[in-house]
Amino acid sequence: MNFEGSASVATFDKSWVISIRKRLEKQSHPVPWNSWNRVRPSIYRVPNVIRQVDVDAYEPKVLSIGPLHRGNPKLAAMEKHKWRYLHDLLSANPEFSLEKCLVEMKSLEEMARSSYSETIELDSNEFVEMMLLDGCFIVEFLIKLRESSLEFIFTSKEVEEPMFNTIWILTPIVHDILLLENQLPFFVLQRLFDLAFMLNRQRFVNHSLMEIAFFMCNCLVPLNEEINQLPACSIHHLLHLFHTHLIPSPKKPITHSYTYNLSSHLLALFNTHVHPVEPSKPAPPERRAKTIPSVTELQDAGVKFKKKVKKAGSFMELEFSKGVMQIPQLYIYPNTNAFFRNLIAFEQCYPNSRTYFTAYAMFMDSLIDTPNDVLLLKQQGIIHHGLGTDADLAFLYNQLSKGLNFYYSKTYLADVYLGVKSYYESNWHKWRASLVHDYFRNPWAFLSVMAAVVLLMLTIAQTVFSALSHFTNPSNAS
Repeated sequence: MNFEGSASVATFDKSWVISIRKRLEKQSHPVPWNSWNRVRPSIYRVPNVIRQVDVDAYEPKVLSIGPLHRGNPKLAAMEKHKWRYLHDLLSANPEFSLEKCLVEMKSLEEMARSSYSETIELDSNEFVEMMLLDGCFIVEFLIKLRESSLEFIFTSKEVEEPMFNTIWILTPIVHDILLLENQLPFFVLQRLFDLAFMLNRQRFVNHSLMEIAFFMCNCLVPLNEEINQLPACSIHHLLHLFHTHLIPSPKKPITHSYTYNLSSHLLALFNTHVHPVEPSKPAPPERRAKTIPSVTELQDAGVKFKKKVKKAGSFMELEFSKGVMQIPQLYIYPNTNAFFRNLIAFEQCYPNSRTYFTAYAMFMDSLIDTPNDVLLLKQQGIIHHGLGTDADLAFLYNQLSKGLNFYYSKTYLADVYLGVKSYYESNWHKWRASLVHDYFRNPWAFLSVMAAVVLLMLTIAQTVFSALSHFTNPSNAS
């Protein structure tokens, strides 16, 4: 078939055509999943629509882990500590040689690269060195932190680790270790930990990598007392581990629409531990309960808020029944904002992920509109925080849900949404809320209403007495 413009093809720059063809060939031969571990990408850059709401929540402050922030000059000061920690780990384990570590990391390179959602522009030696240096830093940091038992915080006791005697740096390090973009695949950490542990059984013989990781995270958000030991191959990264740990233990196994595969990195590790139980009933239609009134509005309608006394497996286990909302107690610290945001970002990015944190954030955003809503929850012992003012906490929850995609009918809170909505929209409760809002909040309006009621009652009484006197008076009867 002839085209009028076909002759002009010959005038194209051949190198340009070749470059386009090479890019097409890359698309036609995607990197296959490993048939044994079935690794899929689980470490992502946070999408701009989410990042722009609070940029600082996703950016490392002092430490780069993995390739996405590697080489940032603002984080260069911590590089010397990485090399020191590698030295400490190797020195403590004479048989844990540098050469053996490099061989092990080299064997994991292809699998580790596939854990990132974008192509990593590092050559093989650079990538392997990065895994070794960053992985050993994480492992040694977690071990040192667990060995310290946080005595340097609670008793002001001086410890051997220089960084722990400089107390300001600990919080930003923990913050950076739990960022979605600042992750290494968990299987890299596990391999390094296993090598060090097998060659030095006098160190942490009773603690797994998961246990010492939980010790660190428990300083940020109180976790379940009981730690379920999960297979390392089911964890993506540290954040994913902690996410998983906050999931209550269901009576029946939770069926997910996706399978957790070989660990990808620290952040996903936390994510898997936080999922609440899925609702047993079919989810309501999407259009029926997209939002609910605030705490103040619900209280005006007769809803009672109570701290959940029964031990909850997760702070996200909210219940609503017969006008009573039960919410587990939650402590909010300054770093909790970034922690929650990165868990939500992971849910938004990971394919077919159950959006537990997203659902919780959206629900709490509906409940908390003003500082007065926070105050009411504080008075019931449901929320404790160290953010300065109640307005700061209200702002935090109001911002958490911005830029998120969310389907109410598929959330674990679908039944709670529907129950609250139905309760509030009944005619009696709507009338009660309107009465409280319009008349009983303002003391002068309340006094006016009471005066009007008293006047009405006196008028009725006067009318009744007049009628009675009319019928009982003999002269009126004649």
